Amino acid sequence: MPPSAKPPDGALVRLLEGLDVDERQVAAKLDAFEAILRRWSARYNLVSRRDAKRLRTRHVLDSLALLPWWSGTLADVGSGAGFPGVPLAVARPAARVVLVERSERKGLFLRHVAMELRLSNVEVVIADASRYRPATLFDTVAVRAVAQPPIAWRLARPLLGAAGSAIFQSHEPLAPTVFENGTVRASKRAGVGWITVVGAA
Repeated sequence: MPPSAKPPDGALVRLLEGLDVDERQVAAKLDAFEAILRRWSARYNLVSRRDAKRLRTRHVLDSLALLPWWSGTLADVGSGAGFPGVPLAVARPAARVVLVERSERKGLFLRHVAMELRLSNVEVVIADASRYRPATLFDTVAVRAVAQPPIAWRLARPLLGAAGSAIFQSHEPLAPTVFENGTVRASKRAGVGWITVVGAA
């Protein structure tokens, strides 16, 4: 994919700071992803009409806010329209990213995105996360707008390696008590809400 004709916006540059990536290339792929999403959403309602007008601020940049807390392999549980997994995969093309989505329609959309953007680091698994058991556990599991935190933690926990972390995004701070047999490693306001990082107790 050719570099974008326009320079990346300042917020995107700040989020990509310190990464060994071509910022123009990343910006071009994110622009292409947003265009694909808008095109498909018009027919399949992948995001609300309101959010379709603010994909960059409401979803893309909010997804990239997870970069400082992500290490190693990543599973995006309940990927839906591709957030946060697709922007993260674009930002770190050498890292393995698995998008887990139970809806076949959304899963096919995600496969189309991975193919069109040439995201060779992305695998799409169409399965209910509660039944998905990978051959190799993940270093990081991202959970965004899937279920209430206690349920989301129960979905993420079986996918984590021994030292792995689950990253939750929420509108409000999450209390440590909602994560049974889990330990909150970090809690910080970022993007449009809060990021909470949880590991096994």
